[in-house]
Amino acid sequence: MPRSVFLVANPAAGHGRAAKLLPAVRRAFAGIGAPKPLVTRGPGDEARCVWEALDAGADTIAILGGDGTLSKATGALLAARAGDRCRVLMLPGGSGNDFISTLAMRSRAWVEMAKLAVDGVATPVDCARIDGRHVLNVGGFGFDVAALRTLQRLGALGRLAGNALRYKLAAAKHIFGFRPLRADLDDGLGERELLLVAIANGRRYGGGILVAPNASVDDGMLDVVSIEDAPATERIALFQTAQTGAHIARDGVAVRREARVTLRFDAPPAFQIDGELHQSKRSEIVAESVPGALRVITGPAVATPAIPGLPRSAASSAAASRSTGRP
Repeated sequence: MPRSVFLVANPAAGHGRAAKLLPAVRRAFAGIGAPKPLVTRGPGDEARCVWEALDAGADTIAILGGDGTLSKATGALLAARAGDRCRVLMLPGGSGNDFISTLAMRSRAWVEMAKLAVDGVATPVDCARIDGRHVLNVGGFGFDVAALRTLQRLGALGRLAGNALRYKLAAAKHIFGFRPLRADLDDGLGERELLLVAIANGRRYGGGILVAPNASVDDGMLDVVSIEDAPATERIALFQTAQTGAHIARDGVAVRREARVTLRFDAPPAFQIDGELHQSKRSEIVAESVPGALRVITGPAVATPAIPGLPRSAASSAAASRSTGRP
């Protein structure tokens, strides 16, 4: 049967980068019979666009934007209970395109991408929930939140810098002065001081930081990455090695793979989800995987290989040994 393909676009994504890409994307999708794009009018308008596409009979929705756009649009799709019947094609229009990089789908050959919307094979892809909220890529507590708050205040300087540089500028402000949070990660080690807790479905965030290098978006599990408090020199080393994923081999870093985890804080925490800040009303936060929630048209492979020299099993067991003191 013919596909009913709709294009949803956020022209503000990537500080206006998506707006520059939209004319070429629109021409490519017009070539397969897609109607006029549904364009967001402001923050959070992705939901309206997705609902309009579904009401018009969409069985495939192509989304042009960054990680925040993809998160909001897929969240709307799941809220409409359409994740199992409407396929998604993710088009890189943001600054970092971190989640798309996990899918091996960074192509901007728009004509080929439009053809994929018709003929491509859809793969089940996981999502997550943190404190009841939809997560597509990564959620974070602690250092993430401080860096993101600063990132939002960078103004003109932030708009001139690339996404990776923007995050580095924001993070640098907190390397020395960040006060750790206290949390019990449901791992038997009790409450302790932590710099960061990342709940990862995807592998990258912040414009390329490889926070969970061995995470997979199709295994029904979350990678829980925790970093214990450390002196300033070690904080610098942790941040530098996180660019390549090598931080998970350092002391004080633990990686666990869980379908569901309960985090307990000494006060209701602020946290970020896919680059958006939230404030919980509870001190106890549940994070859980939602296996196969979406049907995503992907590239040749869903997940990229583990980083060289650090297999998945070694990453988890080495971190666990350091934390527990057991060999």
